[in-house]
Amino acid sequence: MLKGIAILMMVFLHLFNRVDVVITQTTPILYIGSIPFVNILTRACPPVPFFLILSGYGLDYMYAQGRVSFKNQLHRLLKLYITYWLVLFIFVSIGSILRPNVYPGDLYKVIGNITSYNSSYNAVSWFLFPYMLLSLTSIIIFRILDKVNKYFAIILFCFIYLISAYIYSRYIAVKQSYDSVFAHVVVYFELMFSFVIGALLHRQNIKGKLFIRSLKDKNILLIVCLLVLVSLKCFIRTMAFDPFYSFVFIFLFIHLNVKGVFRSFLYFMGKYSMVIWLTHSFFCIHLFPKFIYSFKLPLLIYAALLLVSISVSVPIMKLSQSVAKKLRL
Repeated sequence: MLKGIAILMMVFLHLFNRVDVVITQTTPILYIGSIPFVNILTRACPPVPFFLILSGYGLDYMYAQGRVSFKNQLHRLLKLYITYWLVLFIFVSIGSILRPNVYPGDLYKVIGNITSYNSSYNAVSWFLFPYMLLSLTSIIIFRILDKVNKYFAIILFCFIYLISAYIYSRYIAVKQSYDSVFAHVVVYFELMFSFVIGALLHRQNIKGKLFIRSLKDKNILLIVCLLVLVSLKCFIRTMAFDPFYSFVFIFLFIHLNVKGVFRSFLYFMGKYSMVIWLTHSFFCIHLFPKFIYSFKLPLLIYAALLLVSISVSVPIMKLSQSVAKKLRL
């Protein structure tokens, strides 16, 4: 379900995180001061640390079963890249007609995007390359966690995160050198902290120390706590607290007793989250923003993008699975 929450956050974030777009392209109903509420709410929607925590948890689970190796990770990543390449093929083909000045570009641009080293075709796919690095080196990270105290690990990787985030904001972002080797290395270390949080959560779960019994069947209390948490995050502009916020959100949410249609919807969104991640921005940013924002009301815009993204993600995933099966992956 948490993957479903994360992808819903991502879509919302990429629609409304640019205040100029919200003001000029939409008809916001609610304002906080002079800022549309939907724009403020995006501060509480950091999908990257969510996905990293979940990834760290899942891979550490596999590591505990002896299923994490360089070879296995290559197989997993190849499946992911097959989906990524299918999405590129489809949307870059369309882009070459609608925006021939951007797609496909020169050979350097083509190779950079195929390898995911460069994300100029689809800005939100920047996450793919550092995620690949984390996946391939995950066994090293887990072995480090095996040897150190969990509190030392938290302090160590938090320190690495803060230093990396500072370097990125003060040097890489200022110079806009996002595709440099140095930038990729810095981002890799910056993302590692959230990944480690996920791994440590799994290790706490193995010990039976993840869940708090007194929070069982306390849905009203948990929902109130989540609303307070989200409200507080809306007033924090810096992204430095995103991993901590994501951890607390996830910790509270896993104690919720979610049932019925909402539960099924979150599982469905989680199932197709990867393809929705890779496709939704082509509609709202790169190729069809006028269509998406033509619905004007933020809720309708959000619903339209979700519907369109799901509609293309289902067949793309089936095609990707078919290709992977033929390649015996």
